[in-house]
Amino acid sequence: MRSVTQLRQLRAVYAGGVLAWTLSLLLSTVWGEGSARQTVVLLVLLAAFLVLLLWSTWCLWEATARRTAESAAGVAGVAASAPAERP
Repeated sequence: MRSVTQLRQLRAVYAGGVLAWTLSLLLSTVWGEGSARQTVVLLVLLAAFLVLLLWSTWCLWEATARRTAESAAGVAGVAASAPAERP
């Protein structure tokens, strides 16, 4: 449970980074005051945060799928160990 919470927080940080670098790139493009080097650096940072956001989302998806499968197996195990009712 704790690892899922940490993954959600990490994903929020990466999403915030993507938003910040996107806004920074858009503002430097609209105002036209950015150099080519600045634009390339912003694009690289945006790409890095996008990759990290996708990676953290995939890890979170895998963790919740595994947790759901474990809880389903636990429920099935409890149901299988319960005594059968006779009609």
